[in-house]
Amino acid sequence: MPEQTKIMGKQLKWGIAGVGMITHDFLTAMASLPAEQHKVVAIAGKDLDRVHRLATLHNIDTAYEGYESIAADTDVDIVFVSVLNLQHFDVAKIMLENGKHVLCEKPMGMSYKQTKSLVDLAREKKLFLLEGMWSRFFPAYDALDKHIASGGLGDIYHVNIQFGVEINDIERNLMKDLGGGVVLDLGIYMLQLLQFVYKEPPADIMCTGHLSKTGVDESISCAIKYKDGKTATIAAHTRATMANRAELTGTKGTLLLDYFWCPTVLHISAANITEWTLPKGKYKFHFHNSAGLSYEIQECWDCISQGLLESPKMNLDESILLSKLSDTMRTQLGVLDNAL
Repeated sequence: MPEQTKIMGKQLKWGIAGVGMITHDFLTAMASLPAEQHKVVAIAGKDLDRVHRLATLHNIDTAYEGYESIAADTDVDIVFVSVLNLQHFDVAKIMLENGKHVLCEKPMGMSYKQTKSLVDLAREKKLFLLEGMWSRFFPAYDALDKHIASGGLGDIYHVNIQFGVEINDIERNLMKDLGGGVVLDLGIYMLQLLQFVYKEPPADIMCTGHLSKTGVDESISCAIKYKDGKTATIAAHTRATMANRAELTGTKGTLLLDYFWCPTVLHISAANITEWTLPKGKYKFHFHNSAGLSYEIQECWDCISQGLLESPKMNLDESILLSKLSDTMRTQLGVLDNAL
């Protein structure tokens, strides 16, 4: 894993780029972590009123309109990029160009080309870069990985995942130029779990689905083939609520993972159930299990304090692979993407 000079015990000074609901949840989750390790020193956004409201609520001293000023702020070590999907690349890029470490909400780019460009830039400048695939940092994922590695499921031959949430009324999922859609909002979570389990890219993928009247992908269903007899089926929808679980089938049994993108329970058997309690937040969270954002925030501190430029739990080559697979899925659905 690439390394930089170690900064042991240093307080990580955060900048926040974006003022959406996930930003509030992120800041609320961060407040549960040690203050000697994390401090938010600045927040920036296009809507200065919303910037000031969040700054006041979360006790952030500096508020900026736009992103150039926070990129140039020498007090900021790392920036959490939580703008609209379509803006992730441009905002993350300006942060890296100004010497900032970056935690970027998924998807890091709208295409393989954008994602690869950000990874190349971070590696060239020897800066920490992490795609915010928060699932990977939940304790349940660590426990699942150990269970699989120990042979608890035997040889895994099939994974089935469903993820359906009624979000087609959210603006970014109605307008193609905002960069939403089922693949980038929901599908990428399913892809990362498949990669987590099988630890290899698929040999073939076949997808079908529906586009909205505005050309945004609103549903998808895929059959995926891996080598050595392994397969997967995944389905996601933005107009209907689905089971929202993953089913891993191996030669020694089947494991169900509810809320697979942010799980707090690992149900291995009737006699082997582990549950984790999420940190409590000072304010109400907007999204399910958002307190678990604290795990990916802490991962940034752990990696940077050890001199790592990538997370071992979600390295940049995986982000590149996921972007390739997302491109393939969106191409098969017929989504036109100017970024490709």
